Amino acid sequence: MVWQEVIEGTDVWVHEYGVNGYSEINAFAVLLDDQTLAIISPPTGMSEDDFAQIDLKGRVTALIAPHSGHDLGQADWQARYTNAQSYAPTAALSQLNALGLRSFAPLSNLASISTVEFREVLGTKKGGTIAIVRRGGRAIVYLDELVSNCASVPGPFAVKLMFWLTRSAPGLKVNRVYSKLLCTNVQTVAQMVIDALDGDPAIVLAHGTPLVNIGDAARVRALVKPLI
Repeated sequence: MVWQEVIEGTDVWVHEYGVNGYSEINAFAVLLDDQTLAIISPPTGMSEDDFAQIDLKGRVTALIAPHSGHDLGQADWQARYTNAQSYAPTAALSQLNALGLRSFAPLSNLASISTVEFREVLGTKKGGTIAIVRRGGRAIVYLDELVSNCASVPGPFAVKLMFWLTRSAPGLKVNRVYSKLLCTNVQTVAQMVIDALDGDPAIVLAHGTPLVNIGDAARVRALVKPLI
């Protein structure tokens, strides 16, 4: 899949990729004020054309691992963009910085700007990331893990079985594998998701088809609210 602009004119793009038996993973690229780019979940398997498309959009300066499970693209992107800084939530730093890659700085060091805000998700074992882009008439929110919108049940057989048993996929669902195994305080995680969905933003989930229709945010809030 090529880089697709989430809403025309917002300078926010999504790129779907797959790795290690998982598909429907979303990379999220957002243009910052100084014509630089932040990339959340840098994808694996990038072609020269994929990279060329990104280079036309801005200069890559920030590579964000949204948590310690979405790091497999970092090596290729760090090698290509030697001046870019890698960032991750605090809870993910010790694991990521043991991988032998260029060091990760806390996500809090990546300053939010007037139109783009980055938030660390609290209450998780491996970290989490929310990004909110307020540009034009409608905000765009990147949400990490608690909700997915996959067309099929993801992962290798054992993972597929867990998703099936917990009714976490397919379709727009709460990821109960994540909420039960990787959240230390699911109420806090859920509240942070709801707080990010003020108004009726478009939503790019870590996994699955982005939610760009009017009313989609209300559907996600309704899914998440019972967890609080």
